[in-house]
Amino acid sequence: MTGTAAWIRPLAAKEAGLHRHEEVRGSHCRTAQRLFAEWAAGVGFPHWFGHNWDAFLDCMRMVSDDTGHDVTIVVREAGELLADERPDVLAVLLTVLSQVARPVGGTPGLLLLVDDTPDRLSGLARRMADAGHPVDLLGGGNEPHR
Repeated sequence: MTGTAAWIRPLAAKEAGLHRHEEVRGSHCRTAQRLFAEWAAGVGFPHWFGHNWDAFLDCMRMVSDDTGHDVTIVVREAGELLADERPDVLAVLLTVLSQVARPVGGTPGLLLLVDDTPDRLSGLARRMADAGHPVDLLGGGNEPHR
């Protein structure tokens, strides 16, 4: 298992009432272009966001730096995240997010909580593993919040 597990995990029932978090819907992120639009609106990217991976990384770093603490993002319907894209596109997303989650020489900047049914989280975990980012989305006693 890679370091991905440290910053991405299922949303546990005890976390359902998180006060400080942003939400996006995986069903609105089935392609990279739709993901860019959904995250721009849900996370609050600036108007100059360029809808590409470099700009996405810049905006995620900016959001993390502006808050001065971990940014928590809840992905509802997470099983649909980039479902209409090739596995390498999911790999790019996870690589970009890992750069925010574990910046070189910095403090952690991101916690990604995924929420969906167990079978859909299992499918997402398989797609993540196929993309080179294995993570256990059903282990550890964390039940997805429904």
